Amino acid sequence: MDSQNNFFHSLAALHYVCQHQHIPFVSYRLPLHAAITTLVQYQSQPATIKKPEELNKAEGFVFSPFTENNEQKTIVLKPDLKFKDNNISTEFISELSTCNLFIDNTVLKNKTISTSKIDFENCVQHAVEAIKKGEFRKVVVSKIQNIDLPNNFSAPHLFQKLCATYPHAYVYFLQLQGAGCWMGATPEPLLTTDGDQMQTVSLAGTQQATNRTIDEYSWTDKEIEEQEIVTNFVEKVLQESGIQNYSKSKTENYKAANLIHLKSSFTFEYSTTKNKLSKLIQALHPTPSVGGLPRYKAIQFINAHEKHNRAYYTGFLGGISASEGVNLFVNLRCMQLTNTYLTLYSGAGITASSVPEKEWDETENKLMTLKQVLFSS
Repeated sequence: MDSQNNFFHSLAALHYVCQHQHIPFVSYRLPLHAAITTLVQYQSQPATIKKPEELNKAEGFVFSPFTENNEQKTIVLKPDLKFKDNNISTEFISELSTCNLFIDNTVLKNKTISTSKIDFENCVQHAVEAIKKGEFRKVVVSKIQNIDLPNNFSAPHLFQKLCATYPHAYVYFLQLQGAGCWMGATPEPLLTTDGDQMQTVSLAGTQQATNRTIDEYSWTDKEIEEQEIVTNFVEKVLQESGIQNYSKSKTENYKAANLIHLKSSFTFEYSTTKNKLSKLIQALHPTPSVGGLPRYKAIQFINAHEKHNRAYYTGFLGGISASEGVNLFVNLRCMQLTNTYLTLYSGAGITASSVPEKEWDETENKLMTLKQVLFSS
């Protein structure tokens, strides 16, 4: 216990120094793993991906936005040092405290106001009408909620609490020049490897978890349709990417923090993605679980109707390594941290049968993944 306390103390000290000196870092904990991995790049700036195919040979930690634009780019942190559940020396932390290589060049525009209930529900209603006109089949409508920093707020300790509270999630805490400071506990893999196998999932449909067993949750036609849209999309992408010998699991109920989702998994040989990983990522992201279908039409709607910039919410993040494989996750149940407030993000999948007020309730439930830990004693 003492060694674990020492580790968490040294990790928090490292986080504080990196935040104060604007040093690029990420700490993450994989689902159902105990170890926390921390990467620090303190000798140079992280790289910006200029062409998607650069991801084929990328080594490091990738942070990519919902859609790329002049403000948000895909960033690759290439660590100078890597720590995995081992104590971080006070000498190294002291050395970092004198590092003046980095400045905070994150562009923070005027604070966008939190999404009101009426604005969100109006957006959902516009989406339903557009779907019924045949403009697209599904779109994900999102919102933000700004929260002033609570008294005695500590980002490093919130990260540690998220790791302890959500063992099934991919939990992370990062700071990157141009992207800012982010934290989250996402339930959704984009592409992950386990030995010579690669997996992706179709995750959609949401309801509040109760005391029932996992198999006792039932679903409406709307929720089943929403998940089927994502499942069919993923299957089509795999086939069109030349990945024929994949296995597809049955659709099952899946618990993620305080929520239950519908989930289908696809598994295939990792070797089939050789030299075309970037094309597979481009084909999958953003999936209909975070964007919509058809993709282009859904993104057009999102850009026209959402009043906030999603930035890296519903983007993807994680490690890419020739030796250690791929662990990329969709950036959900996340927030951006500033010096004075937090911006929390959530969204809901809209189909022709969506009811605006129920979709608002779903987004509120998703916000609780972070808020119930943020405000716990």
